[in-house]
Amino acid sequence: MKKYTLISCVGTGMYKKEGGYRKTVYQFPDKKKSEPTSLFLKAILEIEYRPIKKIILIGTFTSSWDMLIPDSSSDSSLWERILGECSAKDKGISSESIRELKSRLPVWYNNIPFEIIVHTSELNQENVERVFSAYMSIPNALDSETDILFDITHGFRSMPLLMFQSLQLNASKIVNRKVQLIYGEYIDEEKISYVRNLSEYWNYYEISSAMKLFYERFDGKSLAEKVNPYWESGAKCLRRLSEIVECNFSLQVPDLLKQIKNALDKYTETEKPQWVNDVWNMLNEIYIKLTPKADDYYPNAKIVWEYSKLLREKDLITQAVIALQVTVETAITEKFDSSKIGDYEWFNGYINYDVNPPQKIEGVGRNRFAELRKKDQGMSFDLGQLERLRNQIAHGGGKDKKGNNPHQANIPGILKSIDNAISSLFNALNEDI
Repeated sequence: MKKYTLISCVGTGMYKKEGGYRKTVYQFPDKKKSEPTSLFLKAILEIEYRPIKKIILIGTFTSSWDMLIPDSSSDSSLWERILGECSAKDKGISSESIRELKSRLPVWYNNIPFEIIVHTSELNQENVERVFSAYMSIPNALDSETDILFDITHGFRSMPLLMFQSLQLNASKIVNRKVQLIYGEYIDEEKISYVRNLSEYWNYYEISSAMKLFYERFDGKSLAEKVNPYWESGAKCLRRLSEIVECNFSLQVPDLLKQIKNALDKYTETEKPQWVNDVWNMLNEIYIKLTPKADDYYPNAKIVWEYSKLLREKDLITQAVIALQVTVETAITEKFDSSKIGDYEWFNGYINYDVNPPQKIEGVGRNRFAELRKKDQGMSFDLGQLERLRNQIAHGGGKDKKGNNPHQANIPGILKSIDNAISSLFNALNEDI
């Protein structure tokens, strides 16, 4: 069974000379109840809610650190000292007391190692970065082999929020870790506090992040993992689209379009969360944009062309330029021999080394392309510019024949002219139909 690192905030309790801190009984989701306690951390450990390997405590210098010292502890002098320090609002717990408290906590709490992080209680414009840096250190303090149990019960209102944000920003460091949120809701009237499992809030953070990543960059791998339990065929579409974008496999988009249609048609909204319906809408929008018209003579080329436009909307310029070049080659191939779509040698030619001396075989598609370009010099220039840009990208931004480096700022204008040239290419291909 995988263990957890427990992260908990230490707030400011209401201490009274008679009776000490206010106590309550915590009832957990499995109906187990703790002994009366003033600290939720104690209840978690007492009923063994999760197997804990390490505990990280974060609080301000004036948080009630004395609450961590058990009532039956013989360390009354330490308790009195820390209570006095924390009660002094202009001082707070000392470094010496923190070190001593950290060394004693494992003795009191099941030999579990503790990490203590302390910061100022003043959260304002001048010190917000310094305070947040304390929270940003938490992910580095996590035990590398544990999941995370995040207790948001105690602490000032800002503390759980800052903790949540730090874990969000460091999510890349906790890949494949479960994050569970837990909250002990104090209900004075009922003399019992109910423990709430709020882990779905972290799950929804991951879902929203995954949807944002797909929407912005067509990176749908994380989203596919979330979608899969509800819509397996949709998850497969998300993964495949991500792989096509990553690998520049734009010739696979027409087949992906069929896969998306099949997934959309089989989808039912019954008993699915709204966010899954939103993913359906995202894929449906892609399907509508990529689907060619019924009277398009070159449907594969048109699909790849529209795909390149989608890529440009996401600022995926490298993939968009390569897709545009594939659009040109696919349109010519569909016109003269659709069975050769994707056949690089048929289009560009090759050298036959099986004969002696080796024989150069002319590219059929390349020759047809050259004939079309002779008829329209403007189209020829723009499509030649596309090929040069594609080659510069393929060679890491290499210089053109004039010794000039490509500049990203010039690319949107270049692609607009190339779109016009591709329209002219389709018109030229249609002339003898």
